[in-house]
Amino acid sequence: IEIVSERTKFGLNGAIKSGHLPGVLPLGYKKDGNKKTIIDETTKSVIERIFRMYLEGKSYQQISNIFNEEELVHPKRWKDTTIQKIIDNKIYMGDYEQFEPITYMNVVEPIISRAIWEECQHQKEKNQRTYTRDRVYLFFQKLECPSCHRIMKCKGSGGKKRKYMYY
Repeated sequence: IEIVSERTKFGLNGAIKSGHLPGVLPLGYKKDGNKKTIIDETTKSVIERIFRMYLEGKSYQQISNIFNEEELVHPKRWKDTTIQKIIDNKIYMGDYEQFEPITYMNVVEPIISRAIWEECQHQKEKNQRTYTRDRVYLFFQKLECPSCHRIMKCKGSGGKKRKYMYY
């Protein structure tokens, strides 16, 4: 069993390095007659536009709202998480990342340059908000709503003299 597993991994690695990616391909790519991954010219411009709009300062939600208004190419409605997955996906700069922390460099033809992808990652760090709690909530993540069984959220109000906690 170990020998078969090892040979399977070896074969899969060779296939990935030659451009035969397993699973469902991301937007912007398709398979040719030899099952090799190539750029889909019909959706390539959408991917380029997503990265360009993100670098212009638009958020994931703003981009998805614009695409939904335009009814742009996509099987379902655009969501902010869809845009986020596209921005995070290394395949668009030509690299393939497996579930394990293994990255195959220059596997497919890139849609965007490595510099643009890395610039988007820096932009993402700038866009992230840092939330700090200045109050201690004793029952944080511990109280459950008796009717819907969801975890209750915590909120606080008040100033320096009096502080009120709400769940």
